[in-house]
Amino acid sequence: MVDSMRAEPMCYGVYRFAAGSEPAHADLKAAWLSAFPKETAAERLAKRPFDAVVAAETAAAALGAGDFHLSPYTFITAARKQTVRKDMRFLGCSLDEADVVMIDGLPTTSFERTVFDLLRIDEDPSLVDGFMRDAARNRAHAFDFERLSELLGPIASRHGFPEGGAAFAADLVLRNVSDVLVDRANDALRSAIVDICGSEAFQSAAKSANGLLLDILRSTGITSKLEEMQRTLFDSIGSMHLEAIKEIGFPGTEAFANELAAATDALPKPSAEGVASALAKATRALDAPRESNRAVNAVSEEK
Repeated sequence: MVDSMRAEPMCYGVYRFAAGSEPAHADLKAAWLSAFPKETAAERLAKRPFDAVVAAETAAAALGAGDFHLSPYTFITAARKQTVRKDMRFLGCSLDEADVVMIDGLPTTSFERTVFDLLRIDEDPSLVDGFMRDAARNRAHAFDFERLSELLGPIASRHGFPEGGAAFAADLVLRNVSDVLVDRANDALRSAIVDICGSEAFQSAAKSANGLLLDILRSTGITSKLEEMQRTLFDSIGSMHLEAIKEIGFPGTEAFANELAAATDALPKPSAEGVASALAKATRALDAPRESNRAVNAVSEEK
């Protein structure tokens, strides 16, 4: 098939169809396949525990967080294994299945386990911090504090923290993830408040509370005092306008002023409807002299 150009080699023992599409992380998949070439991918994925799990820097790059590269391709194997390839390495150790996730069809260490592996192989701490920040902010990962504490326990003292891993995990989370957690909490709180305020139950309760508050105010006499103050202020302003209108001296202005004063006195309280009625009534009184003047002028013209 290679001679006929229907397939092309990727690495020793691994080929791909020449006409096929490029899969995600193709070189990583080829490296994983080449680790145990005598078995198919389906046979290997059915095994428990997995014979090779993507780990450390390679896992961080596959998880899409931090500033890491896939190569050299790093795998955790249950049994000790060696390779002559310079772009591959194997870390022999035990691995809990709960610390494995599937990424693009390959078993890969979880975010928490990846943090532990990076620290135990003495990766640059600033890169580990960047991985955690990126995982929380851009990959929306919520770190499992308890699991991270358990994983970090064996290496906590080596990094200057008490045994147990809780203090070490707390330091990592507070420095790298706390601001993201606070932002998420605020977003969740705002969303909850919006949902509550928009619910029918809240609207009904608000109306009931508003009515109860008004009843309490009326029973204390506050509302009547406010209405009295408002009425006094309205009358004062109205009197000022009436005096100004009377001083103009145009025909009908005095009648307008008197009608407006009478209408204002009749109002039970200052309201938009009452003011409008008073203005309409006063306007009619102002128009009456004009109609009379027009009639007089018409008679004069006839004479």
